[in-house]
Amino acid sequence: MRIGVPGAETFQSGSLKALILTVLLSVFMFQLLRTVGLRAFSMASETYMSGTHSAAFVTCPNDTVAKDLARGIVERKLAACVNIVPAIKSVYEWQGKIEEDNEVLL
Repeated sequence: MRIGVPGAETFQSGSLKALILTVLLSVFMFQLLRTVGLRAFSMASETYMSGTHSAAFVTCPNDTVAKDLARGIVERKLAACVNIVPAIKSVYEWQGKIEEDNEVLL
């Protein structure tokens, strides 16, 4: 058993292994990191990039308006599907007052 400061050859061997591992991980992780970076940039810059996914929640005053909007969105191929969720109670501040409304969620 050896106690004390390791020799220079131990550091060189460890450094070489660390370098090889770093290079291999960089090569294999490049595509994943590139994709994540591009998607983050796409979200931050508000630009659309093919292959990304988005979700939007929109409230409507009633079911009729919700259905009309949903149909228009799908017909124009702005979304593959629009879900209509009835009976949403919205509480919000408007012009200095707290308001409550029944709405429909898209």
